[in-house]
This record gives sequence, C-alpha cells and structure tokens, in this order.
Amino acid sequence: MKRCMFADFTFKIPFEERIRLIKENGFDGVMLGFSDGLKYTQYEIVRNIGLEIENVHSPFDRMNALWEICPVSEYILDRTLECVKVCGENGVKTMICHPTDGLVPPEVTRFGIDNFGKIIQCGKENGVDIAFENIQLPQFLDVLFDRFGSLDNVRFCYDTGHENCFSKNTDCLTKFGNKLACLHIHDNDGETDGHMIPFDGNLDFEKFLRKLKKLYHQPPLSLELYMSKSPLYKNAAPDSFVKRAAQAAAQLEKLYQSI
Repeated sequence: MKRCMFADFTFKIPFEERIRLIKENGFDGVMLGFSDGLKYTQYEIVRNIGLEIENVHSPFDRMNALWEICPVSEYILDRTLECVKVCGENGVKTMICHPTDGLVPPEVTRFGIDNFGKIIQCGKENGVDIAFENIQLPQFLDVLFDRFGSLDNVRFCYDTGHENCFSKNTDCLTKFGNKLACLHIHDNDGETDGHMIPFDGNLDFEKFLRKLKKLYHQPPLSLELYMSKSPLYKNAAPDSFVKRAAQAAAQLEKLYQSI
C-alpha cells in the first residue's frame, strides 16, 4: 500500500525541508494544507522532490459560519471555493472539507445546504472530489450524505483519531465506507485529539484495519500527525519524528497484510 504523511506536521522547519524528510523516510506522498504562504506554490515543490499529492485540506476554522448567517459567512465560503479551484488548477483530485467546527452544533439550515451545494458544484466544475471528514459532530455527515451522497464527487475522509476521542462507537468507516476516498490516521488517548504517531496511544488499529480491509477501496495509509498536539513530542527533532512515523506506517501495513 502507498504511504503518505501530512506536510504540516510541524512548522519548526521550512516546508521544503519537511517534504524532503518525508521523501527520505520512504513515504510515497503527502497531504497538504492551504496556508496563505504556500497555497499557490507548494504543489511544484512537492512534485519536484518526487512525491505524490494525495489531497489538500481546506481551511477548517469557523466552518459553522456556512450554516449560520454571520459577518464571516461569505468569507468562509469564498476561501473554501478558492481551495477547490486551486486544487483543480494543480491537478489535485481530492479536497478535504470539515462539515462543522467545534463541539456546539449549528442549526441545519437551507443556507448551509446551499453553501455546501456550491462547494460540491465548484468541485464538479473543477474536477475535484469533496471529501467530508468525521470530526466532532459526525451527525452532520448524515445531513450532507443524505442530501448529496448520490453525487459522484461527494466522498468521505475517515479520521481514526477523531472517532476515538470525539465519537466512540459511531463506526463512520463502515457507515460511509462506500464513499471512502482518503484516510487521516493518527492516535490519541481517547480523550484528547493528540494527532499522535500510531501505537503511541490507545486506538485499536487492528480493529480499524479489519474494517478497512472489508471495503472495496483502500486508499493510501495517510498519517495526519502534529508534533505540537501531544507532550510526547515536545522535545523531539523533526527528523526523528518523521523516522518514527515511517516505522509506524510500515507496522500498520504489516498488520494490514496479516489480518
């Protein structure tokens, strides 16, 4: 299986150095963010170093503004549409999108349905799949897939860590597995969203991989890790962190093949 790693695992070192570390440790590709300083330039850097671009994650703060009319609603929609268009311009097939933001659910509104419809339509026009991710409030996946799930470019991004700490036993992977496009693999303690290296927390990766193996489509093993979200890595060097991440990815693949 191909293995990918999130490019923004730290900001302690420059982007190009991060990409080189990921390449040198045997990963096949990267997942990218959409930060202001890199959102137009990062694609050529990645490909010149010899890695594939698995997907781009659209900005995810204040996404509730897409459901509720407020002063930033138009801005949040416009920046998401821009991310879709930039993905299309740079040949990136999949953009990951959060349905909400935070633990307080917004109201399900026609305004929100219309906004997400615009994002999906923009994806269709630009050749980009929109992969909705399970986050703090996975019930909003039901809303979006009930309304838009029949569309070919509406897909699912399954996040292992979010289910382990935010929504235990919801089993989004099985529920939306027929729409699975990509994975966010990381570990935690079951209480906080630590985005830890697999096997550093308490997530049952064998159970996850058994479910994954039953699905028609198994995307790359993609690690969405952050050095800053867990005290375990407070004093870690970026190179040693990526090396350990690569070892964990290899362990995941070995476990996947054994079950």
